This record gives sequence, C-alpha cells and structure tokens, in this order.
Amino acid sequence: MILARGFAALAVAGLLSGVAQAQELKPVKIGVVNLSTDVAFYIAEKRGYFKAEGLKADFAYFDSGAKMIVPLGTGALDTGGGATSAGFYNAVDRGIELRIVADKGMSVDGYDYKALVVRKDLVDSGAFKSLADLKGKKVAVVAQGAADESVLHQALLKGGLQDADIERVYIPFSQQLIALQNRGIDAAIAGEPDITHMLRTGVAVRFAGLSQFYPHEAAYVLYSGKFAQDKETGVKFLKAYLRAVRDYDRALKDGKIAGPGGEEIVQMLGEMTGVKDLSIFRDAVPPYIDPNGALYMTALQTDLDYFKQLGLVKKDVTLTRVIDRSFAEAAAAQLGPYKK
Repeated sequence: MILARGFAALAVAGLLSGVAQAQELKPVKIGVVNLSTDVAFYIAEKRGYFKAEGLKADFAYFDSGAKMIVPLGTGALDTGGGATSAGFYNAVDRGIELRIVADKGMSVDGYDYKALVVRKDLVDSGAFKSLADLKGKKVAVVAQGAADESVLHQALLKGGLQDADIERVYIPFSQQLIALQNRGIDAAIAGEPDITHMLRTGVAVRFAGLSQFYPHEAAYVLYSGKFAQDKETGVKFLKAYLRAVRDYDRALKDGKIAGPGGEEIVQMLGEMTGVKDLSIFRDAVPPYIDPNGALYMTALQTDLDYFKQLGLVKKDVTLTRVIDRSFAEAAAAQLGPYKK
C-alpha cells in the first residue's frame, strides 16, 4: 500500500512537472500561408525543435504573405514569411518595424520551384523558342509590385527586350492555369505546385526555371520589430528553424524531395496543406533553403532597384534598413557546420 502510494505521488509529481514545463514554454506567434516554403516551420514543430529551445509554436494562417505585414508591424505576430514586394518596402518606409532575418526559399539551379511557363501549343508549333519570343505576348505575374515583376523584367532583358515589348497581366497563381487554358495569357511566372498541375493537364511547359535567367530569393523569414528586440529568443527560434531546414535539405535529391527522410516530409506537406494527393509533392520541384539561413543579397538588391526604377519605392529606401543577418549567423554558429 505504501509502495503504491509512493508511485502515485511520483506520478502526480511527474504530471505537475510536465505541466509546469509546458507552461514555461515561451509562445511564438508564427504567420504561415501553408505553401511549400513554410515546411521548415512545420518540421521544427513536429520534431520538437521549438520545444527543445523552450518555445511553443502558435501558428496563424493567412491567405497571402502581404496580409502579415500589419500584424507583424503591431507585434500581433512575432514572425512569419515574406517575399520581396514594393508594398513591403513602403510599409517599412511608413515606420512599420520589420526585419528580414533568414532565407525561406530560393529558386536555384536544380531546385527551380518557380519558372517561366509557356502555353504548350506555342512551344509545340515552334512559335516560342527563346526568351526573345516573349515579344508581343501576354505574360502573367501574380500581382503589381510583387517580386515576380522584377523576375519578368530580368527574363525580358535576357531576351533582348524591354518591359514595353509585352502585355503584362496580373493574375493570382491559383488562376493562372485557367487563364492559360482559355488562352487569356501566353505565359506566366508561376510557382509549384501549380506548375506541376499545368504540366499534368498539358496546358503549359516549364520553359525556363528562374535560375536560367535570374536565380532568385523568393521567400524569407521576417521578424516583427518587437520580436527582434529579444535577441536571445530570436536566435533560439532560428536555431530550431535551421535544424528543420537542414533536415529538409538532406531530403532533397535530384530536384525532388526524394532523399533520406523525404517521404516523411512529403507526408508533412500533405498534412500542412490539406492536399490529399501526395504525388503532387513527389513530382513538384521543391524550393532550396539555405542551411545557414543565408540570404541571396544580389537578388534582393536587384528587386529593390527595379521597384525604385518603376517609381514604386522611394529612392532612399535601402536593404540595410530591413535586413538583420545576426540572428541566423548566431544560430548557425551554435548548430555548427551543415553536413549533407
């Protein structure tokens, strides 16, 4: 009886200890849009990397990264994902405190998860053979002032063309396939898994991955100004995040999520996005994420310069106002060198 009571007391003590530990975890509000570039946040949560750093992930879902800007600015969100846009830089210029702290997704050689797609009938007929054939075409980008405007500009330059040589159309990623089917557009700067859907329906071809004309920093991790003031927590968050990124990178093989642990990550992507047909993630080209969180500064500067050229952003806005690489550098140093 005494022994039983002892075990019961230990069980209660253990339970209370577990509750206390759970209560001690520091909540971090993370904005996500449930795209493939959010995968490292999800891995870090599923594998307990946030918990190991004393953090509790609290996910908040948005239908676009642009809608995170205001809550990040007010501190309602601690961190989230973003992409280069004129709106982002203008928000900073208006006094909204935001920091770009780490890479969240690149389109690079072998992992071009974004690409220029062209209607298949134009390619099959020989009417479209090179970037120069963009001339006179209707080409879609996701939104005005988005990074893809800069991407398209670089494609035009590589084809010896100028912006005025095409008709630019603004169409959300989710509607680009229908626009191609209806011949409302001839080409688009598109992303995965939409590209794989286009290829499966036979409506378009992946004409050129971005790395063929403009390797691009497509997504990055953002901190609110308030969250960035807590250096210790900011480094802990990125340490957990980069552990997950390194797991993800090890699962990449031959332009697919087909390496060690790849199938588990495919399953996570399905759970994260709600997509039932997991073959879409096996077939799609995944993004590359730098294992140390390093940013591709050349692309970020090129995008900003183009926004200024268009008059969408003031001339005095600079990258140094928004980028803080110290969090990722400290986190990577604590983790040590990445081993594939």
